[in-house]
Amino acid sequence: MNRYLAFCLAAAALVGCKSMPLSPFIAPRVTGRVLAADTSQPLAGVTVKSGAQASGYRGGMPPKGGELLMAKAPVRTDRDGRFTLETERVLTPFRGAGWFSVQFLFECPGYERFRTNYSTLNVRTNSPNGEPLLDAGDILLHPVSK
Repeated sequence: MNRYLAFCLAAAALVGCKSMPLSPFIAPRVTGRVLAADTSQPLAGVTVKSGAQASGYRGGMPPKGGELLMAKAPVRTDRDGRFTLETERVLTPFRGAGWFSVQFLFECPGYERFRTNYSTLNVRTNSPNGEPLLDAGDILLHPVSK
């Protein structure tokens, strides 16, 4: 009788549990728009890099081959200056803490490079499937001084 009761309790607990996905988010979906600081006009073709590409490995160890293979291709802004960086996930049997901050680099000929970062504190909403969404808003690039 005790075995039967223990089996029923274990089965009820398992049925009531929600499983965690094996691929936690390591970077949010980021949307935004890049504008010229002097004219407030949208800038098309701005290169937007994230993660290790944005940090540039300044003063640190050069990237390893696997890191280069895993690096995502830079994104370019459209004619309205808008960009979208897709969410990043990793497959892991052990659930980590996810992501805390992501670094971005914006580059455009004739404009100063702009480097910034966003953290989980900047995320205002999640999609219904739990995907973190981050609206970077308007990013202003300043023309290069002559």
